[in-house]
Amino acid sequence: VDAKKFKDAIKCYGEALCATSDAGDLARLYAGRALAHEGLYLFEDALRDYDAALRLCVQGGFAPDPYILNSRGNVRGSLGDWAGAKEDYADSAGLFQGAKGLRRGASTTQRLDAAIYSASNAALADVQLGNVDDALKKIEGLVRRAPNSVDMRAAMAVLYYDIGRFEDAEDAWERACSREAGCVKYKDIDYVQRIRRWPPVMVTKLKAFLDVKQL
Repeated sequence: VDAKKFKDAIKCYGEALCATSDAGDLARLYAGRALAHEGLYLFEDALRDYDAALRLCVQGGFAPDPYILNSRGNVRGSLGDWAGAKEDYADSAGLFQGAKGLRRGASTTQRLDAAIYSASNAALADVQLGNVDDALKKIEGLVRRAPNSVDMRAAMAVLYYDIGRFEDAEDAWERACSREAGCVKYKDIDYVQRIRRWPPVMVTKLKAFLDVKQL
């Protein structure tokens, strides 16, 4: 998968699935194969495998894996099921947030970063579903929690511009661009659409915002 040899990966995962009956191993293998399917844009196949992985968690008496829930949300969004995607993102964020060891002293752990990412996805899905006011409130809250999030600062700028808060939009964008990661990726529609996987409505709003910035 890391080498982007997705067809080979799918074959290997299939062989591994036939070689074990352990529920935990099977869940991990299904999740891995789902990721390989995503690499080939086979989203329906990926969804089936993520469903299987999460089903095995339930059958084994385990809590759903929040990473898998977030990934399934991505696939659901790619298939146009943004209500389902939002549900998965929100559940993922909740599980990350409730995980032990979320914080260590004043520093944050990988789980907190993952919680922010899943919650960001849920907020963006809200925009796609037409819940712009709720989405903006959530995004503003996420920016306060994760001030270095270029993703959410860029999204906040786009939504401010969309509702006519032009000065706030400019300020949010400048703050996004001043982060260490910078805002260069958010000037690349292909990255935002295909790699970051913002919902279509957000991508359209971003294009409108960037068009004005280039005038």
